[in-house]
Amino acid sequence: MRKVRQRRESRTAFTYLVPALLFLLVFMVYPMIYSGVLSFFQWSGVAAKTFVGFQNFTRLFTDQYFWRALTNNITVAAAAMVFQVFVALVVAYILVRVAGKASKLFLFIYLVPMVVSEICIGLLWGFIYNPYFGLINAVLRGIGLDSLALGWLGEAATAFPAVINTMNFTYLGLYVLLFVNAIQATPEDVFDAAKIDGAGGIRTFFNVAVPMIWESVSSTILLAIISSFKTFSLVFVLTNGGPNHRSEVLSTYLYKMGFNSFQMGYASTIGFVQMILTASAGVIVLFAMSSKNREQR
Repeated sequence: MRKVRQRRESRTAFTYLVPALLFLLVFMVYPMIYSGVLSFFQWSGVAAKTFVGFQNFTRLFTDQYFWRALTNNITVAAAAMVFQVFVALVVAYILVRVAGKASKLFLFIYLVPMVVSEICIGLLWGFIYNPYFGLINAVLRGIGLDSLALGWLGEAATAFPAVINTMNFTYLGLYVLLFVNAIQATPEDVFDAAKIDGAGGIRTFFNVAVPMIWESVSSTILLAIISSFKTFSLVFVLTNGGPNHRSEVLSTYLYKMGFNSFQMGYASTIGFVQMILTASAGVIVLFAMSSKNREQR
């Protein structure tokens, strides 16, 4: 009787999972497979496909703009590790352990970018960076530093750092929220014991708070890296990869090849390689974090 009930429950559970599985197959698995197949063809998106074998991959590995875009994605990931994950961890610790009642106000301020679309945030920062009436240059001119007023998004030296700064502002609040929840879930007795042992704020942060929420830190690092390899909206709105591909990332380069140059086969190759690189980065981070967790145990 128990086995009959278990089989019935399994069939019911599978029935509820079918819509999600169909959605996954149609909108994720099939496009990934089709992208891999299309990478072996030359196709404008309209005319007939022409099989070219590994020609698109050969072109990819000799394409300087692809390597620049990949380097920029890696830079975004590195910046996310420092200016999003680590800073968010510090901010969350301060909000929970230091700020007290005022933490709710600061947390609300940090979370504001989360409820605004990335397109709107990109447009807003575009006005802030505007060389003629932007807030940054207006402040610099107001305090007599006219020589430092630049065309932030139009100059090769400042365009990509300006984009990274916008990303840090946009995603910081999400990680702060995740870490706040993790620190609040940590038993108060642990912090009391550290206080009795004479540990200061910095020592408590590194030796108590971080190890206690290490699994949350690991998952957040993984999320930040994967998001960095998929970033598109902010770069597209702010610079569209310019000037001269200086702020190009894989997603914007893929978009240009596919929808501006109508090289769908080559764009599919970029997307397929991007997927492999993102998955590989995720596996490496998971392996490194699991090794770290085993060492701590």
